[in-house]
Amino acid sequence: MSIREKVLGPTSKYDRRLPYTYEARIAVAGVPGMTESWIDDTLCGLLEKLAAEKTEPADVTILEVRPEGEVPVDVAHCLGADGTWLRRPEACRVFEEHYAGHERTGRCCYRDRSREADGPFVEYDPPTEGTKASG
Repeated sequence: MSIREKVLGPTSKYDRRLPYTYEARIAVAGVPGMTESWIDDTLCGLLEKLAAEKTEPADVTILEVRPEGEVPVDVAHCLGADGTWLRRPEACRVFEEHYAGHERTGRCCYRDRSREADGPFVEYDPPTEGTKASG
């Protein structure tokens, strides 16, 4: 890693067609309004973390984080035929059809990014009286 990359981060972070990062939000069972989140620079890295944490796909919302806001990722695109989280290289082939920069040809635009997830980060937004928590 060059000094420039250490200071400015991966070059791909400045590519406006790519998300800045990805976030997985998981509702905490039994605690309305509480979520835990994992973030990762790559979608494949985030899915690896969700698999390692044995996170159920039905409990997860995945978002692309972009400068203009958050964009939902269809969780169905992140699952194999058996309903488990996709892993590389299969994930690359599936993502290539739906998301910019994911290329199975070995020219992945995310190759300069870390695939290590950060988290979990816990957020708590208790439901106000008279309303039900969404979740």
